[in-house]
Amino acid sequence: MTVERPFTDAERRHFVRYTRTRSWPMLQRYPVGDDLHAELLARMLSTSPESISALIRSLRDEAEAAAARLLTGGDYRDALAALPFRPDDRIVAVGDSITADRLGWFDVLAASFALAGAPAPALVNLGVSGDTTADVLERFDLVQASRPSRVLLMLGTNDARAHGPGGGHRMATIHETERNLRALVQLVTRDLRTPITVLTPSAVDQDRIDGYFRDGPVRWDATAVAEVAGIVRKVVPDAVDLYGATQTAGADVLEEDGVHPSPAGQQLILRRVLHHLGADR
Repeated sequence: MTVERPFTDAERRHFVRYTRTRSWPMLQRYPVGDDLHAELLARMLSTSPESISALIRSLRDEAEAAAARLLTGGDYRDALAALPFRPDDRIVAVGDSITADRLGWFDVLAASFALAGAPAPALVNLGVSGDTTADVLERFDLVQASRPSRVLLMLGTNDARAHGPGGGHRMATIHETERNLRALVQLVTRDLRTPITVLTPSAVDQDRIDGYFRDGPVRWDATAVAEVAGIVRKVVPDAVDLYGATQTAGADVLEEDGVHPSPAGQQLILRRVLHHLGADR
């Protein structure tokens, strides 16, 4: 007999915010109908599919509201217009929960295009919460199947994630992270013949991490995340340096867990990405 776990509304919202079942590798390789995605999340969270759909709509509305606020600024509108994208492009974002975030930089970018009204490229979010660089190598067939004309890659935070009671077993050594990043860049640029924009992981807050994950099975070390950001810059010298941008941005750019960017942090990331891509035009 299965015993349902009670979830608070806040816990359900948090889970849905960072969980995109459509991006899960198994469900991309063996697709199911749209209604079953809501059913799956509902079963996991002990609620109804209707409540899941309402949560997703609410998060989408929040992302659109954030985009609308950004579009009131002429500098943001100009940066959006300066992007080197064509209407027939397919811009594919590959990453972990920071990219999968329904209030995140890529969803706000998509909402911005929709609200701006001009012809826009297709934006495909392949963010999967928890993914490491090795996980994306494993699902690279799905990146290829998305037919990207440009890839935006943000990985590394989970390479620095540590497991075990003492938090002593890191998901990837720094040498493994470097090897995986080099392989991913080569696969995109050489095999797919597609331009790639690489983003470093954003900075984390050790004090918040220590409090939030005190009794949990995983944790992060701020020095390990900094080390990964350095490797990203080594492999891709012109990577978007989100680590440096968020390290000195203030406490409001992170959620209470000290790892995930807040909506303000996500919008900072978006602005940095727009500036970088516009400068490359």
